[in-house]
Amino acid sequence: MRQALIAAVLLVSAATAGWMIAPPAWQALRALEAGPDPADFSDIDPQVQSTLTAERAAQEIDAALAAEDDELAASFLELAGDADLPADAVRQERLAALRANGKWRALRDFGSGLAFGDGDSGAAMAGALTADVAGYGDLRDLYKEGGKALAGQDADLLVIGLAAAGLAVSAATWTSVGAALPVRSGLTLVKTTQKAGRLSKPLVAALTRSASTAVDRQALTVAVTAAGRFELAAAWRAATGILRPSTLTTFKTLGQDTATLYTRTGQRGARQVLALAHSNAEVTRAAKLAVVKGGKTRAILTLLGRGALVAAALSLTAAGWIFSFVWYLLALAMLVRRFGVWLGRKVWPRRARAAPARPPARRKSRHFPGAGNDVPLLGA
Repeated sequence: MRQALIAAVLLVSAATAGWMIAPPAWQALRALEAGPDPADFSDIDPQVQSTLTAERAAQEIDAALAAEDDELAASFLELAGDADLPADAVRQERLAALRANGKWRALRDFGSGLAFGDGDSGAAMAGALTADVAGYGDLRDLYKEGGKALAGQDADLLVIGLAAAGLAVSAATWTSVGAALPVRSGLTLVKTTQKAGRLSKPLVAALTRSASTAVDRQALTVAVTAAGRFELAAAWRAATGILRPSTLTTFKTLGQDTATLYTRTGQRGARQVLALAHSNAEVTRAAKLAVVKGGKTRAILTLLGRGALVAAALSLTAAGWIFSFVWYLLALAMLVRRFGVWLGRKVWPRRARAAPARPPARRKSRHFPGAGNDVPLLGA
């Protein structure tokens, strides 16, 4: 009776453990099979619901309006509306006034972007893109940084790689009647962000390694020399061969993802991602998040930070549930086996069986090896 009670308790405990472990393990397995989805991650992360309160939204909107960041203010307003928080008519009016008073600032920023390739606004980005598509901006940056590299000075190899990739994509933009323009705009945004010192250090390190191992020094020398002599056509032709095809493909992918971010979140939103991301893969995840969330992306990134771009934590949790479920199945199999053995002994008890008597071994003759004692001797 005692053994039966112990067995029943063990079986109930195993069933309870299975009820607790199996559903999360199944969901984790499906999540790993489908691959990491940052949009789903941002939805299930409890930080979004616990952090986004009416007070927090008001604080973030006020800070964005004070910094004249109309895109971030609009993002928080949209996210607050999606979370069914009370609408704030006063802050919406302040946002509309900020956008209405930005015309002269936009003209100033466009000129700065056209001449120097810098600025934080969309107008500055438009000016920098105009210069890069025309070839002037990339040749300017290539001549400046490439000249430093050839002279043995401290040069920004990433700017050299982005300028060379930009010139190659610009040529494709003209021949494809603008089909490559999104990639071209994305590369311009990455380059201006790097020149402003706002790319994350891990991303800069990864991209610089790619650029440093893929730059053709001879083509760089020809391009810089031609640009110094104002031979723009020769400089353009030489610059298009500075990067190896594999690295050029990597830069094109980065430019496409950045262009998606720019389209969905604006210039500052794309720069926000580039300041958080540690690799090209994280930029790609951010682009997928922006496609799903649209204008709410910047608010989500502000609330969650880099956690919205990293799927490693989710993958680790999923792997933990799956590992626990495997150990549960192993323990359950051992328990069922022991229970089956115990039950079998109770139902079919062992019966003693007499072992058959073994015949005595025959003694061998000492005088005739190999012969038994019952064998008669000759002449006996």
